[in-house]
Amino acid sequence: MARWVARLGYMTSYDQDYAASDLWPTLNILDNSGFSAYNVPESGALDGRTLTLRLDGAGEVGVRFVGGGRLELREGLDVTSHVASVKEVDGGLFLVHFGRSDNELAAVVLVLDLVAGVVTVVGSSIVPGPAKGGLFAQEHVDGGAVDGDTLERHLRTSELVGRRVQYVYGPDNAYEHIYLHENAYAWHCLAGAEKGLADVDRARVWKIREDIYLLAWQEKVVPCDGVVILNFRAHQSTGRIWGYDTDAKTTNAIAMGARSVFLNHTAHDPASWAV
Repeated sequence: MARWVARLGYMTSYDQDYAASDLWPTLNILDNSGFSAYNVPESGALDGRTLTLRLDGAGEVGVRFVGGGRLELREGLDVTSHVASVKEVDGGLFLVHFGRSDNELAAVVLVLDLVAGVVTVVGSSIVPGPAKGGLFAQEHVDGGAVDGDTLERHLRTSELVGRRVQYVYGPDNAYEHIYLHENAYAWHCLAGAEKGLADVDRARVWKIREDIYLLAWQEKVVPCDGVVILNFRAHQSTGRIWGYDTDAKTTNAIAMGARSVFLNHTAHDPASWAV
């Protein structure tokens, strides 16, 4: 019995085996782990511009890029000002993200393709759920047109299914992803604050351009979600993790940028399953 009890103790040791979920790093600890060493620089290309977004599920929204890392959002009669990150991830393709100044528990990502006149909006919010602190990062995704009425949209895709990709965020911070199917992926931390940790989370992918994708995922353990652009043409990813730090009791956004390395692709052939 003594040896059995010792074995149980070993199985719950953070240093020697897989960590229990309550021992996982919080969001703010990850923020100091070097996720931005290879990120895309901030862009001022939209400064002074006002865009009208005609969203399929939310009507008309105006966005004015004030400059200096700020934008104004016009929703109906309400105008709000927010601190924003703007990155040009491909020619005329921008990733914009901001935490809402009028609601600490909400954040927004805009994927603006000004060449095609198409936008995809990911709205994130912290709600009651199963993660740490009884919370969860909920997402709502909407598509629409930019300054026009095009019917083109960024569409969900299964093109990443079966791919295994390594993402190197800095000299001592790296992860690998395996895209399992249209609604789930597996991640594994190779180096960094979460080294040795892995999980399978809900994830969805939209095709933005050829070899460029939008990946949005929601984690089960830490109350956060991730929204990133995967540019396999440039071997680069950029985006953010946003969520709630259960120790600090506040939300936080972690800018992320990585060099991507394609490892392999697994294709399952049901025809080979027959005896």
